[in-house]
Amino acid sequence: MKNQTIRLIALFFLGMVAGGVLVTVDLGGQIDEITHKNQLLSQQLELCSDELKQLQKSLGEREKRVVTGIEPHITILGENMAKIEEENTILVLEKQVRQWLEPVKGQEIDKLNYSLVPQVIDNRVVEFEGANYQLKVQLVVIDANITIYLEAKKEKIIRPVNQSSKINAGS
Repeated sequence: MKNQTIRLIALFFLGMVAGGVLVTVDLGGQIDEITHKNQLLSQQLELCSDELKQLQKSLGEREKRVVTGIEPHITILGENMAKIEEENTILVLEKQVRQWLEPVKGQEIDKLNYSLVPQVIDNRVVEFEGANYQLKVQLVVIDANITIYLEAKKEKIIRPVNQSSKINAGS
């Protein structure tokens, strides 16, 4: 009985050792696999991080802000005009301002000469329906859309009544 107990205890310890070896081999394989995946993911993260830095650098170089639009806001001073007449006049004046500043479109904002923008428009005169409108720049906001706040003062054009007859008489 003593031999049998020793055998059972020996088999029990042998089973524990064999089980421990099998568990160690199994866990070792899993640990090796996890370590390999961890290294692979770490390498991918490093590559993605480098790629992100390069993309940000190239995007920063390419991302040049340019003037894309011109937005005039015009107020007509000292005139009692019908609303429709005022709106038509403002449309014509806005169109003229956009036309004057058309060469500015597409230029980089950082390289734009800011002081020239108001000088292009300030104190210029636009003729519309027998009246001259002198433009005065109040404020210029330079961004992707150049916003210009202007005041227009109406000045009547005085034309001689017989101007056409003088031209015909001289011919």
